[in-house]
Amino acid sequence: MKHPASRRPRFKLIATVAALILCLFTLNACGPSAEEKALMQETVKAAEEAKAAAARAEAASKRMEALTSRLESAAQKAEAAAIEAASAANRADAATNRAAEAASRAEATAKKTERIFEKSLMK
Repeated sequence: MKHPASRRPRFKLIATVAALILCLFTLNACGPSAEEKALMQETVKAAEEAKAAAARAEAASKRMEALTSRLESAAQKAEAAAIEAASAANRADAATNRAAEAASRAEATAKKTERIFEKSLMK
C-alpha cells in the first residue's frame, strides 16, 4: 500500500492544471463584449477626431496671432502716418500764416511806395 503523502504532489499538480484551465475559460468569458468593443472603437475614433480638431484649432490660433500681429503693425503705421499728417498740417498752417503776414507787409510796403510816388509826382 502506498503512503497517502505520495498522493499529495499528484493532487497538487491536478489541482493546478484544473485551476489554469478554469482561468483560461474565465478569461475568455470575461473579455469585452462586441458592444463594449464597438464603444471602445467609437471612443478611440472620437479621441482621434478631438486630436485633429485640436490641431486645427491650434493652426487657426497661430493664424489669428499672425493676423493680430499684422493688424497691430498696420495700426502703428497708421498712427505714425496720422501724427506725420498732423505735423504736415501744422507746418502748412504755419507757412500759410507766414505767407499771409508777408502779403500784408508787401501790401503795406506797396501802399507806402505808392504814396511816396504820388508825393514825388505832385512836387
